[in-house]
Amino acid sequence: MAVPTTLEEFTDFFEKFTEKRGFDDIAATLGLEPAAADGETISMTMPLSDPIAQANGMFSAAALFGAADITGTLLAMQAYAGSGQFPLAVQSNINFMSNTTASPAVATASILRGGSTMAVVSASVADAEGKALVHSTFTYVIKERSLGSQRG
Repeated sequence: MAVPTTLEEFTDFFEKFTEKRGFDDIAATLGLEPAAADGETISMTMPLSDPIAQANGMFSAAALFGAADITGTLLAMQAYAGSGQFPLAVQSNINFMSNTTASPAVATASILRGGSTMAVVSASVADAEGKALVHSTFTYVIKERSLGSQRG
């Protein structure tokens, strides 16, 4: 696998992954959608909505964290995970720098280092006007995993 070079490639990957997963997860709750891909980075948008907003109407910290992590996970998956493998976050560092009501938020991820068993990803989140909201790094272990609901 490789990092997609076009939005069309990224969207195709995202749709196939979503279908294979077989259930709505946090990405659906957050409203994440592919926004860009250039062969080195991918970006996803997240609209501000009541379920992911703080009481003051701005993005919740959990939603901003989720956008960064999911974008990073999808990038690591495309760059390093072969068939049947999934990146599992084992470490994260996140700095919340600001907040906003300017929607959508845009999460962008790039690979810092990686290989067959692990990936380190940088992910930033900005608002619709380009104001930096979050800077984060994630370390993912690439492991064999089954997709879909494992609940009985």
